[in-house]
Amino acid sequence: MKKELLLIFGTSADPLHEGHVELIVDAVRALQTRGFSVAEVVLMPVYRHHNIRDGVKRSLSLTYKHRFAICQLAAEELARKLEGEVAGVSVSDLERELVRQSNRPNFTAETMQALRARTSQNLELAFLIGADSFSGDRPNFSEWYHMDKLIQDTMLVISPRVGFEPNQKFIQELTRQGARIEYLDEIVVSDISSRNIRARLEAGADPADLVAEGLLSQPAAAYIAKNDLVSIWRQVDSNTPVSVVTDEISSTDNLETRLGKLLFEQKLTLGLAESCTGGLIGHRLTNVPGASEYFMGSVVSYAYQAKVKLLGVNWETLQKYGAVSSQTVLEMAQGARHAFNSDLGLSVSCIAGPGGATADKPVGTSWCGLSTPEGDWSYLFRLEGDRESIKVQLAEKALEKLGEYLEKRVPDQKSA
Repeated sequence: MKKELLLIFGTSADPLHEGHVELIVDAVRALQTRGFSVAEVVLMPVYRHHNIRDGVKRSLSLTYKHRFAICQLAAEELARKLEGEVAGVSVSDLERELVRQSNRPNFTAETMQALRARTSQNLELAFLIGADSFSGDRPNFSEWYHMDKLIQDTMLVISPRVGFEPNQKFIQELTRQGARIEYLDEIVVSDISSRNIRARLEAGADPADLVAEGLLSQPAAAYIAKNDLVSIWRQVDSNTPVSVVTDEISSTDNLETRLGKLLFEQKLTLGLAESCTGGLIGHRLTNVPGASEYFMGSVVSYAYQAKVKLLGVNWETLQKYGAVSSQTVLEMAQGARHAFNSDLGLSVSCIAGPGGATADKPVGTSWCGLSTPEGDWSYLFRLEGDRESIKVQLAEKALEKLGEYLEKRVPDQKSA
């Protein structure tokens, strides 16, 4: 016996339009005709997208409040149109919740896993997705983050999309891997684009005209006008920062740019704990446009008190081993991960001179700590030169160690 379905429509559309509403209604009815019972429909607005190559998607978190509100209006419309056919239509705030917990974009597999944990086991999760993700010789869906986990947890309901023919061999292969797929080839999807609607509104079109054309609902158009979303869109679109971290790694990249691209590709975030370098590592990382996608921040914990209060380093560790030690930089790196809720923590401490040296710790003695999900490591360097030179060298060495870790790490696939 087939389980009842919880149909999820994830969307980064800005604005959500009548084509989306029509698609969801048609999908529910097509599934019912095929013998499925759709218990509920959930609209899931994306809070922050990992694909920041698209300028609109880079601004998602800035417009989330309004996109969520328009989704609520759409949910009310859907509830009226599907009255008696589904038990309810709602809008979920789950994606924002997950991003705020992790400090990084989340992916569909993670969202579905979290939703599964809080949804009745009597309901099967069904994710409504366009055929464009399954078209071409190498479909985009094949590169989705934890795709194998996603197809085990979630049924895929594929809707046609104008101009995109699904790769049937790829879909058959997914089915052999255990995926539950329903391709709704019987429905006709309107060729309506949120991008075009937004562009027309920014160019001065009256929202009422788009209502007359059947592109926007009256409540959505009224909301756009009341909240002056067109001005917000214009400001966001004109101020979208240029990012280089989405580009391919090049032989001409400097160290911090290469690291930025690796961190972005591998969906990792980084927190720093600097002592003697005084923020130099953070300065280098933030020279890369787009660094906010992976760099959470830095604690410059120069004094003992800062290491203890800001990073949680134990007084006993400092008293027994000193600030320039393997034990201390490891606790600093772990403290940075905790403070920024980041995937990685990188720390440094050194004796830059001219004073502060001892017989067993001469000037130039330097330690770097790296805390990762796979384990924690510390590295000792014996550097030479004056105070500034040692700081510059240690910053370089620490970034090199981070790079070695990232180069060896096998990244997950991560498109959506």
